[in-house]
Amino acid sequence: MRSSPVRLEILAHRFSAVVEEMAETIRRTSFSTFVKQTADFGTCLVTPEGELFAAPRRISGNTMIGVPAGAAIRSLGEYRPGDVGISNDPDATGGLVTHLPDLWTWCPLYAGDELIAFALSFVHSSDIGGSVPSSIDWGLTDQHQEGLLIPPVRLIDDGRRNDALFALIARNSRVPRENIGDIEAQIAALRTAQRRIGEIHETFGAQAMKDAVADLLDTAESRAGDMLGELADGTYEFVDYLEGAASVPPTRLRLALTISGRTAHLSFEGTSPQVVEAINLHTGGEPGHYMLAFALVNWFYSQDKSVPYNSGLVRPLTATLPPGSVVNPHAGATCGVRAAVFFRIMDCVLGCLAQAAPDAAMAAGAGAVAIAAISHRDPVTGRRHVSVGQPLTGGSGGRPGLPGLRGTSYMGGWLRNVPNEVLEAEVPVLVEQYRYRRNSGGAGAFPGGDGLIVELRSLDDNVTFAVRGLERLVYQPWGVRGGGPGQRGRATLNPGTPDERDLGRVRTITLNRGDVLRVETPGGGGLGERPPGEGLFTLGEARETHDRRWPGASQRALIDAVLGRVPPARQATTYRTLYLEAERRAADGAVTEEIVHAVLEGAL
Repeated sequence: MRSSPVRLEILAHRFSAVVEEMAETIRRTSFSTFVKQTADFGTCLVTPEGELFAAPRRISGNTMIGVPAGAAIRSLGEYRPGDVGISNDPDATGGLVTHLPDLWTWCPLYAGDELIAFALSFVHSSDIGGSVPSSIDWGLTDQHQEGLLIPPVRLIDDGRRNDALFALIARNSRVPRENIGDIEAQIAALRTAQRRIGEIHETFGAQAMKDAVADLLDTAESRAGDMLGELADGTYEFVDYLEGAASVPPTRLRLALTISGRTAHLSFEGTSPQVVEAINLHTGGEPGHYMLAFALVNWFYSQDKSVPYNSGLVRPLTATLPPGSVVNPHAGATCGVRAAVFFRIMDCVLGCLAQAAPDAAMAAGAGAVAIAAISHRDPVTGRRHVSVGQPLTGGSGGRPGLPGLRGTSYMGGWLRNVPNEVLEAEVPVLVEQYRYRRNSGGAGAFPGGDGLIVELRSLDDNVTFAVRGLERLVYQPWGVRGGGPGQRGRATLNPGTPDERDLGRVRTITLNRGDVLRVETPGGGGLGERPPGEGLFTLGEARETHDRRWPGASQRALIDAVLGRVPPARQATTYRTLYLEAERRAADGAVTEEIVHAVLEGAL
């Protein structure tokens, strides 16, 4: 240890106070509902090399551990005091950005004349342009349909504002006032970090700060290794799916988690190639990426809440992320609904941990956060409004000794709800129901938590709902140790009327006056009392039917062939074509390896 225990504890709390104050600054000064009410934003401090050493735990999006900031930082070359960078480009930032609505900003922090750290923040823009209001639709197939792409560039250069860039961002959004207001809030947060880091330097000096950062990261790494070392060595495999549609195959997520002493390796070999739709997760190939490691970080923190909350927690992790897969797509892949993959990866991690420590197994939660962006044009001013309805998560899974939480999934539980009064004041809708979906959690000794029901009535014509993140409409959240699966989610137009229609995954829908949209989110899976050796998982009928239809060996043969033999530009469309052709040839039977090889032979 470079620092005394007392000094390290003091500086750990000082760094934590900086990021919490940054987050509070954004919450209090931002303009858009999604940021100031839902708290979909984040702040952090990173080393000059880009390793995160402080992040909030009480406010904002708590998904920051493992943020890969190095590529974005390096992209702007030498820094001067007063510089602020900005980007929303997943490829140019090496996976720091994961979809275009996330506007990331960063600035250098100095201790005297020495560059000692960087402060970063992101806000989720309600609209960054593109084909649909809110810029997100899982059916978009071209990244340029998703909105304005901003490569890493100086928003403020040596204290001078880049007014042309501010104007460009404003001009390419349906909500320019909200976007610029949120960016100004980010800048205020970065200035807060500069001021507070300066104060810490005046008290402790640069060397003490650098020593504390190194010690905090090393301590988190060591304690994460200790916790991994308590698991039995071995390789644990789990497969789960994002659901498809009539001509869209399910997207396969396969995780093999190998525990070896004080380390863990996450292999995603056998995961689907990147897809045509906008669900690809740009990780930059980073093994400890925050959207790969989040469930393990949560597990570390649940085991030891005193562990330093920084990217030292992901140092013991390595990963295999096949290039061209949905978890490491090629440049330009659409990515607006990448959170669907993020959430399913968390389910896969839970499935692996349940095998590594079956006595502590917990069931799957809702596995999704459905968000409806609501857009309309003001009849007086003609100005387009884009607001965000509730971030609709579902129930969490049953836990050892406790039932799952109702209406709160561990996966999206950091997002706050929007008060009905705020929503009704901003857009022409009436909230007719917002309540728990009773008895939707899976049965068991410790049942899964109930999902939610939200019902919105349109009070005007041409009100657009861009709904994203609906999942678990077919494959239920699974139970463990004899617990039942949770109920599926669903979305319905005009329920209880002759015009009632099941909307499936919805995408974008335009409602007229009097139309009603009802969204029911899944309940969590249940936890039973069956001994672990007698069948750990209860997957549900639809999932079991799919696994019989598509055995794992057949899926793996198709995936490996496409990733290994098809040029990158054609992998997504080729995989879909071959998958559907194999289904056609199998008719009502199983898709055997022989069928897959015959399809491959004819096409490749």
